[in-house]
Formats: sequence, structure tokens, C-alpha cells
Amino acid sequence: MLRLGTENDFDALYPIYMHPTVNPYLNFEIMSKEEFLPLFHELTKSGTLYVYENDDGQVVATGILCRLERRCSHVVRLTTFGTNPNFQRKGFGTRFMRELVEELRKDKRTKRLELYVVVGNEIALNFYHKLGFQVEGYLRKSFAPMKESPPTDDLMMAMIFH
Repeated sequence: MLRLGTENDFDALYPIYMHPTVNPYLNFEIMSKEEFLPLFHELTKSGTLYVYENDDGQVVATGILCRLERRCSHVVRLTTFGTNPNFQRKGFGTRFMRELVEELRKDKRTKRLELYVVVGNEIALNFYHKLGFQVEGYLRKSFAPMKESPPTDDLMMAMIFH
């Protein structure tokens, strides 16, 4: 089930966001619960944090959306997406994304959903291709996977809604 994230999701989301195989692809560093809490409060208040629960009520996937403003208000950017490593390769990420896309299609303002994928992340690239995203561009040195690492290249991918 897709829903907006709440303050009650902190304990379920913190281990996903800080997992060593998930975090390098997210927009924030690994940090303590105390350091992450203000950022988490900001996300839940903004109404852009989504979670996906399995039938047992466990949070298995999460994403953060950002609607651009003014002349670009028809564009939504998926800035963060992660699946709990204990539930990867079981279809939950695909279900999360499909339901999220359907929600965005219902909102007539949205004409474009875009995201970035680190060059070389073939698993993510194939995943998004399967969902209908297309590569639109190459962004040089646009993302640093870790604080001390050099920036990597990203691919911009998008799905257009008619």
C-alpha cells in the first residue's frame, strides 16, 4: 500500500536510508538517528515522503518527490528511492513505483516524472527502463556518492504523461 510518510515511520525508514548498499545512491550522508531526525521531520512536513507497506504493514520501500515550481510546476522529480534490502528483488519496488506513477497521472498538473541514475548502476537503469523511463541526458560530475569521494556522472531519465 502506497501512502504519505508520517513521523511514525522514522524507525522503519532510518535503517533503509542508512543501509550501506542503499545510502550511496541517496542525497544524504550516513548519519546518527539524532542527526537524521531534523531532516526526517522536514521531509514528513513537506508532504513529499512516500512509503510502501507490504500486507503485514512493514515499510518495504520509500521515495521522496519534489515538484518543481513556476513554469516547471508540471515536473515532479523523484529525488530518493530505496527498498529495504530485506525485501529487494520481491517486486515491492516495482509495485511502489507503479502506484506512485498512477497517483501522479491522476494529478492533471503532472506531465513529467524525472530522476537521476548514477552511470554504471545497471540494476537501477534496467529497473527504470522496465517501468517506462527513458534516458534523456548525461550529467557530468553531478553526484558524489560519499562525502569524500569524487563526483560521478549521472543519467537523467524521465517518463512523460500525456
